[in-house]
Amino acid sequence: MPGNYKYIDHTADIAFEVSADNYKDLIIASADAWKEAVVKSVNMYSNETKRISLEESSVEEILVGLLSEFNYLLYTRKWVFEKIKDIEVDNKNNLWNVTVEVSGAKFDIQKHSFKTEVKAVTFHQMDVKYIDGKYTTRIVFDI
Repeated sequence: MPGNYKYIDHTADIAFEVSADNYKDLIIASADAWKEAVVKSVNMYSNETKRISLEESSVEEILVGLLSEFNYLLYTRKWVFEKIKDIEVDNKNNLWNVTVEVSGAKFDIQKHSFKTEVKAVTFHQMDVKYIDGKYTTRIVFDI
């Protein structure tokens, strides 16, 4: 079952609680939460794919790093992702590695509109846990 997320009230920021059956789905649901926070309408005509690879020492750093990359692509490169098409995650020598292939397109004001500007993806209150057969975390976006 794919992961899910829900918006939660958070003073001066945007926050989501995310849960999934496995770590890959937690990453996908977190990416969907980020997209919901920043883009009001996504009338996508995905015509591009990008491959993003990260190596970090914790699962939390992987999440923050990947969402920060999406933020960078949107605000600096004017490119918005639609979905994660493929994801590989592993842990070797105490380092987490993730490679994602995402589909998306150039941000076009006629097809897309901003909802909220996310200045940063934070580590505030983020702690990936495995409880009762589910991976869960909270993600806070600085706006």
